[in-house]
Amino acid sequence: MFNHTITWVIIVLLIIVITYFVGPVPPKPVYSTEWPKVPADFSELEAYIAAREDSLPVRKDNQARILWHDSIPRMTEYSFVYLHGFSGSYRDGYPVNVNVADTFGANIYLARWADHGLRPSHSLEHFTPETAWESAREALAIGSRIGKKVIVMSTSTGGTLGFQLAAKFPDSVFALINMSPNLKDDVPGTFLLNSPWGMELAMLVSLGDSRELQHEEPEASQYWDTIYPARALVNLQALVSTVVKKETFEQVTCPVQTLYYHKNMFEEDERVEVNKIPRVHKQLATPAAMEETVALDTPGTHFIGSDIKSKDYRAAQREIIRFCREKLQMKVK
Repeated sequence: MFNHTITWVIIVLLIIVITYFVGPVPPKPVYSTEWPKVPADFSELEAYIAAREDSLPVRKDNQARILWHDSIPRMTEYSFVYLHGFSGSYRDGYPVNVNVADTFGANIYLARWADHGLRPSHSLEHFTPETAWESAREALAIGSRIGKKVIVMSTSTGGTLGFQLAAKFPDSVFALINMSPNLKDDVPGTFLLNSPWGMELAMLVSLGDSRELQHEEPEASQYWDTIYPARALVNLQALVSTVVKKETFEQVTCPVQTLYYHKNMFEEDERVEVNKIPRVHKQLATPAAMEETVALDTPGTHFIGSDIKSKDYRAAQREIIRFCREKLQMKVK
């Protein structure tokens, strides 16, 4: 009787294991390396960006835009491209992004990922790793139109995309400045979203087809997507897992600065695993003298460059300006 019971238990377990591994798996993303075509004329470039943003249900002040230094449309020696994080906007790194560009007399393109910053019923509706990558590639192309040397600045998963840009377009990225890059989610079990039944797990975690988030800061709901499809979490994990690889980092040769919040083991970034950051930097092909990691103990948040979220965004701003002056030899204007 005992042996019979054991046999049935083993059979049931085998069925469960087989069912799991033959379950639906999210498709592997395919990342194009084609250089996007954007207008060369400044007026046409602005019109191109505005036409797309105006054609979509973009929430107030979430639109992509170029901020010209001194409000004059002309190419500057350096330009910044800012890539926000998943479900975020330019405000997840503002005012640091804009202040740094202004400090060095540089134009800056504040990108908006595809399907981000839209009114709730449309938020992240068609988000995929490929659409995020397409947005990043176009942002780099626009940055190349408005500045001779492009510095990609980012927050969170914008940093994931930034590393990919530097790896695939090494001649077009002058430097990377990453604020709290998403190299690994700090939520236990996140990797399961990219495994068989990942979509079903995402729906289980979200308690339905959609995920709804609450922010402590009233202003945050305008600049972060607070309701979006559960499948977006699966696509986010697919993006991170297919980009964050040794072969990606080994192709990065440009100067790199990575900043993150860490005070102690109990007070540190609550969204990404910061202990992975130094390990990733060791894999870069960047000369040791031109790469650095900076732990900040005062921001108190993942969003170290945001005046909405951070207790001390100026700490990040000071370190970035120092890096630009000392490592990149940029002059304050």
